[in-house]
Amino acid sequence: MNTTNLFSCFGDIIELDLSKWNLDRTLEILKNHNGWKQYNPRKDIKRYGLSVTSLDGGFSGVPDLDSLLEYNKEHNTQLTEKDFTTLTPIVEDIPELANIVELFGSYTHRSHFLRFDAGGFFPHHRDNGKSLPSQNMRIIVPLIDVGGRHLKWIHDGELTKFNAGIAYCVNTTKDHCIFSFTDNCYMLVLNIQSTTSSVQTILNHLAVR
Repeated sequence: MNTTNLFSCFGDIIELDLSKWNLDRTLEILKNHNGWKQYNPRKDIKRYGLSVTSLDGGFSGVPDLDSLLEYNKEHNTQLTEKDFTTLTPIVEDIPELANIVELFGSYTHRSHFLRFDAGGFFPHHRDNGKSLPSQNMRIIVPLIDVGGRHLKWIHDGELTKFNAGIAYCVNTTKDHCIFSFTDNCYMLVLNIQSTTSSVQTILNHLAVR
């Protein structure tokens, strides 16, 4: 089964039965971490990234938190999502994150925590929209409730709700956007290579079977 079949059978937002996160502990670690960098520093938008994977296992954000399209043009490189597989130390600090990364192993590509402050947003876009079936799939773990007063996610034209601390496999080839009304809105975004093995891992961890 590939990701096209996965989402066709189980829907565009698939809740997983991975361990619920200790939100207080995780948020305390994230709020005090000094590795946060501007996400896509070419744009003045109130969103920040903390690398889970990078080229060298560090928190420089270069270029994993940049626009790869623009970075490649500027530096005559051909970096893709799959080039960012070296885990950063944040994985060791958060057991729930380590558990997910262990499940997917080397299929975990360019991944990071995101922090939105008030006014931060991602405009309407599609991930891997030109590649069907998609070469990658996204696992999202919101660390605050999404769809309430603080952070909104519109997916394929519909306001979507995510519960804090729950992992979801999300079909981000569909048009989606995110915007924040308050500071310190956190979520984890894992970019997972779509393979027979990684899709089977998703199937093994469906919250509803």
